Amino acid sequence: MAGSSNSAPGTWQDLFSPEWGEVTHLQEIMKRFTRLALAKPNDPATHLMSLADTLGGLVALKGAQEARAAAEPLVPFCEPALAQAGRAFQKRDPAHFALQVLSFVNAAEECGAVQGMVEASPAKAWLEAIAKLPRKQDDRLHYRCGLVALCLGAPELAATLVGGGKLPAGSFTPGEQFGFNVQGFIRYLATAMKEQAPADEVRPAWRSFVEGFPKNKSAGQVTWSDLLWAARAFYTRIEQLPVARVGEALHPLVKPA
Repeated sequence: MAGSSNSAPGTWQDLFSPEWGEVTHLQEIMKRFTRLALAKPNDPATHLMSLADTLGGLVALKGAQEARAAAEPLVPFCEPALAQAGRAFQKRDPAHFALQVLSFVNAAEECGAVQGMVEASPAKAWLEAIAKLPRKQDDRLHYRCGLVALCLGAPELAATLVGGGKLPAGSFTPGEQFGFNVQGFIRYLATAMKEQAPADEVRPAWRSFVEGFPKNKSAGQVTWSDLLWAARAFYTRIEQLPVARVGEALHPLVKPA
């Protein structure tokens, strides 16, 4: 898939290219901030929040094995960081804090560095609280929340979070694609989950989302963390893969031929 991209900004080839420098940039950030975290370990949530998108990018661009090696020094931070994020949830912006911490843990699970922490976290309660708030935040928060809800097996909650009304019964159409319509893609996955659609019928939508990710990222609509949440939703809830295999399933899909 990625091999078909052209050389314009916002393509997978760009993200892998030395000229664009995304891989090197992510590796350098991960090393630098890991050293800082290990030197000052008293605020684990802030450290993981800062590195969530970095680790997510490494999972996608470098694969599960290299990402796991990068994440392992920070594994002891995951449990206390989630606890810290939970205590702070009502006091700070949940999109910028609790969900970012959770996104680091998700990336660590997808590359096999940790397991079971997302499911054991209070994430669903966070999402339910966000769903009750007046919709003042920008769409990106709600897209992230919707993807997390899918990963937690809550398609109706995902639909509520991203907007568009309840999921109509019997509305799944095989083989749809959504281009840059992130809301439509999330609602489609939610419908597929609710109706237990076969993976082959959902895969075109997933591949279209991956194909369009670089441009959506360039436009500020999604981040590396969103890509990993979407991958977890598709591979674990539709394909029925273990969480620890999500990273290794995603990487070949984006790597240029």
